[in-house]
Amino acid sequence: MIQIYWNRAVGISDEKSEVFDFPLDPEKLSDIFLMIGKRDFSFLGDFYLRFGPKVEMKPSRVNEILHEALILYGKKLIESMEKNELLIIESWKFLKDLEKMENVYKMHMEDWHQIYYPFTRYRMEERELIKEIMASEGVDYAFENVKNTYSGLRETRESIENFIKKKMEECCPNLTSIAGPLLGAELISIAGGLKSLAMMPGSRIQILGAGKAFFSSRKNSQPGPKHGVIFKHPYVHNSKERGKNARSLACKIAIAARIDYFSKRKNDDFIKNSRKT
Repeated sequence: MIQIYWNRAVGISDEKSEVFDFPLDPEKLSDIFLMIGKRDFSFLGDFYLRFGPKVEMKPSRVNEILHEALILYGKKLIESMEKNELLIIESWKFLKDLEKMENVYKMHMEDWHQIYYPFTRYRMEERELIKEIMASEGVDYAFENVKNTYSGLRETRESIENFIKKKMEECCPNLTSIAGPLLGAELISIAGGLKSLAMMPGSRIQILGAGKAFFSSRKNSQPGPKHGVIFKHPYVHNSKERGKNARSLACKIAIAARIDYFSKRKNDDFIKNSRKT
């Protein structure tokens, strides 16, 4: 196992430890931070091969060199991605938070409504129950404010989803056609940008978002996960052969991301052929 501090990496194996010292040059240090952010530890070389692949990050201790290096890291991270990519990543993160907030409001509205109209939730599906709750009037003024806030959250979520779809069509038309705009945005966010996604092999894209399950399987000597977030795609989710379809979809996503990154044009022939298989 490797424990990474701000200025060194400590490899621990069989009660023995070695230390890899980071360079004190802010420029080189910022490059290392950029690689760490992308989960790329190749800068450790043989040190990583001896003590990896489990890496544990330790709290940072700030000083002038670290402060300068982090500023350079931030600049390089922004420069490494286009404006549309940054907007997609930030919008997707905000969308996930909106969905959590919306679910919290929905849960409390159902409980609140249950007090005035007992057993209502057991007589209808959740979608119908929400419609009835939103249509109900005269419960109390606090509940009306909660409903208005929930309605606003739904409108905001729909607006953010439409914004992501628009930006994905502009920035990644091929990836959007293969994976869909929301799943494509999630893959870009997890990968850390379109370039990082385009540089990944299909085997890695296949398990993006399943990091905990992957390292848990390695630790316990069990088979690794067959898929990560691409499980949400109907081609995988609705299939009886999820592992096979996940591999096929991941390879198509890898090619689509590379076309988007290098050509920045929609390839109709590739999309048409991908949908046939």
